[in-house]
Amino acid sequence: MQILKLKVILILGLGFILLLPAIASAQIKFGVRAGLNASNIAFENLPDRRERFGFHAGLFADVPVVSTFMSIQPELSYSIKGTAFEYLGNKQDLKMDYVDFLLPVAFKLGPVDVQVGPFASYLISKPEYTTYNDNVLVVDAFNKIDAGLTAGFSFNFNKLLLGIRYNQGFANVSKDNAKLLLGEGKNAVGQVSLGYRFQ
Repeated sequence: MQILKLKVILILGLGFILLLPAIASAQIKFGVRAGLNASNIAFENLPDRRERFGFHAGLFADVPVVSTFMSIQPELSYSIKGTAFEYLGNKQDLKMDYVDFLLPVAFKLGPVDVQVGPFASYLISKPEYTTYNDNVLVVDAFNKIDAGLTAGFSFNFNKLLLGIRYNQGFANVSKDNAKLLLGEGKNAVGQVSLGYRFQ
């Protein structure tokens, strides 16, 4: 799995390097976007797991590659992820704060952009997990780096946009000290956002 994360990060880095000539010559548009997250982590051993709601906010660029048909849309955003669960009647949230770097390719079909591409995430919070049956507190329980695939749509209304997308992590987020209690788990996040593109 570490090799997979490394490959995704290398793809992101290579993609950014390949973008540099286009960035130098293209008419780039920049924008901001923010919205709602519905996230879950499919831990094998976590009881009564369900979605956790958070938010995301960030900056993006639109770099034309093929005239008005295709562009690259790199994005840097802050995103609150995690999962919610219930144990012995106690409702709990596992909150995980990430910085996401997304590098989707956008295919422009009239007012709609269809987007797909890789992303990499860095965990900036220090979530802890407590087991309630024996009161074990697990600290430093989660891997810092995640990577995966993002796909979605943006509906463009002049300078405004409405975005819907799904980000699926490919990496197990549990470190070895948490894996025995939680099992393996991967980030899955659905996002709805509003954005503004500067002209």
